[in-house]
Parts: sequence; structure tokens; C-alpha cells
Amino acid sequence: MSADAPSNDKSPSFPLQDVEGDTERAAHVSHDHATEIAHAKEHFVENARWFLLCFLPIILLTVAGFVINFGTQHHSINLDGFVFHFTGNLIAAFILAAARCALIAWFLSHLFKDFSFIFRTLAFSLLFLFGMIFLSLWDSEVKPGLVGDPIYNWQNPASMKMDNQ
Repeated sequence: MSADAPSNDKSPSFPLQDVEGDTERAAHVSHDHATEIAHAKEHFVENARWFLLCFLPIILLTVAGFVINFGTQHHSINLDGFVFHFTGNLIAAFILAAARCALIAWFLSHLFKDFSFIFRTLAFSLLFLFGMIFLSLWDSEVKPGLVGDPIYNWQNPASMKMDNQ
């Protein structure tokens, strides 16, 4: 056999290190057109499923949030001295935002199979968020003595006096 003659050998030109894996990859060196078309159809169906089940609903939820009027009548809830004011549009915006976040999280959960890094990042973010909320409430004058102990305001000491003193 001359050096210029084409070789029918389908083994890879690189050294085999993972014998089973390299042998499987080497078996796919020749391309069968029907197999490639079937493989492309599988990818198309998978991508179409992601679009129809994840990305299209995100788009539709966003459009619905801007187009539909869910009500502008003002409502309020009094919870332990805190009064929350809201409208139907505000509640709908929160619910639609949560639904969009859930769809994006579903996509990311399938995108990243190993979640250890994502869960660690999420846990740290939640810990940081709750810590910031706690520090904000603790240093506020919302209910001094009940929620927290605000830092003394040297520039305006009268603002630091409690109502019961």
C-alpha cells in the first residue's frame, strides 16, 4: 500500500486514550445522510418544544402584562400597623413577573444539569438579601424598640426619641 493511496481505515488519527469513548466517536466518522436528517429533526423538535413551552409563554405573559388592564381601583391592607396600598395592575404585574421567573428558572434548570454552583449562589444571594432587609429594619425608626435599635442620629437627636419616653 503506497503512502499516497486513500486509506479505508476509520480509526481516529489521534492516539486512543479513552478506548471505549474514542471507539464510539470513531464509529461516527462516516456520515449517513438519513441518520443526520433524523438527528436534525430530533434537535428541531427539542428546540421547538423549548420555544413553545418556555419562551413563547414568557413573551405572551409580558405582552399580557402591558396590554390587559387588571384594574386601577386602589385597595389597602393593614397588617400590624403597616398599610400596604395596591391596585389590580400591581398584583397582576407581580404574579406575571413570578410566572416569568419560574419559566426562566425551569429553562436554566435544564440548561445546567449540575446545580451545586447555582444553589450555592442562590443561597448566598438570599442570605445577603435577608441580611440587608434585617439591617434596614433594625436601623429604622419604624417601631423603635420593637423592630430594632436605630443608630443614634447625632445631627438630629430629637428624631431618635421614642414615643413612650
